[in-house]
Amino acid sequence: MTIKERSLLTIIISIILSLILILSNNFFPSYYTKQKIYTAPSLFNEIITQIESEYIDKVDYDILINSAITGVLTDLDEYSEILNDEDYRQVRNSAEGVYSGIGVTLYQNADHTKIAHVIKNSVAFYAGIEVDDEIIEIDSERIATSNLSDISQQLDGKIGSKVILLVKKLSTNKLTQINLVREQISIPSVYSEMLASSYCYIKLDKFNNQTKTEITRIISNNCLPVRISNSSIKGLIVDIRNNPGGTLESAVDVSDLFLDRGIIVSAKGRNNDLMFIHSANKTDILEGLPIAIIVNKYSASASEIFAGALQDNNRAIVVGTATYGKGSIQSVIPLSDGGAIKLTTARYIRPSGAPINKLGIRPDILVKSTNIEKYLSVKKKNDRNNDIQLSEAINALNRNINYYH
Repeated sequence: MTIKERSLLTIIISIILSLILILSNNFFPSYYTKQKIYTAPSLFNEIITQIESEYIDKVDYDILINSAITGVLTDLDEYSEILNDEDYRQVRNSAEGVYSGIGVTLYQNADHTKIAHVIKNSVAFYAGIEVDDEIIEIDSERIATSNLSDISQQLDGKIGSKVILLVKKLSTNKLTQINLVREQISIPSVYSEMLASSYCYIKLDKFNNQTKTEITRIISNNCLPVRISNSSIKGLIVDIRNNPGGTLESAVDVSDLFLDRGIIVSAKGRNNDLMFIHSANKTDILEGLPIAIIVNKYSASASEIFAGALQDNNRAIVVGTATYGKGSIQSVIPLSDGGAIKLTTARYIRPSGAPINKLGIRPDILVKSTNIEKYLSVKKKNDRNNDIQLSEAINALNRNINYYH
């Protein structure tokens, strides 16, 4: 069966299942509620049987079922989905701060896919892959998409599996074939430096189970000692631009580092019932040192929990552009075949009582910026001078140094 035929079949099955659900919910009397649980599967099986026996091409039963399940979950919302065993493993690894791959992150410049960052001591690091090298081919296939997520998935895979890259080296401008074996990669989620303006700068790429520990170590070892030995340190800037989120637990833990009181986030479920409230403990690792948070339209989910918690509790100035607005909770539910389903089960509520979903976080200071993707990932110090959002965050803290006291 061709991809086109399979896609068409998936659409047909999805429509049929949707009609079954609509009919079951809207047109059967209330006394039939229990009976419809059994009727819908019977009708579904009847349809599958007809497809298997009458459809013009032979169709694999497992493909039919998987297509139907995918269609049902996709119709619910954009975040609910089915995960095979490999996808589920990657989700678990991502939450733990590890994955299997080669150890690079990517960016695009005029349809060229380039290396944004190479994780130290990774297989890519030892193979000599460097920042700004361009990937031309993966496993002898030329890159034919501009979707960085799809390209990254091609680079990832099972530990021990091989991948062949054709790379155009920045240093020589020559094409080089590089053979790599995928391995388990520990993902550092935090990068930091002391800025010339006497602010401690933290770039937070993701919220995983290691993030709180990384931030605590950076602040304890890099930021606070400067404050103790040299009173010139003025505050902290947390950069969560292009941060897609991560785990709820990490977002709460990181927020709690900087708050000594107040609600961090709550959630409401199907019937608008309150599902949980997370509040801050009585500790602030910075002891009131001023904070600015930089956001953009790609700051999502856990990033929005963090920014919203500090903004609503008057603990940080938020600078940049409005965030993505992904304020729903996906529960990952294991299945008997080793896979799982991601199912939206609740929506986040900010300390102010406002929802995050569809609305996002509005910055206190709106600063639009263009062409920021490269220096956000490459992390070269000389690129900071061109970062107008970072400059405005510094200016805002300088102007409002006693704003929260």
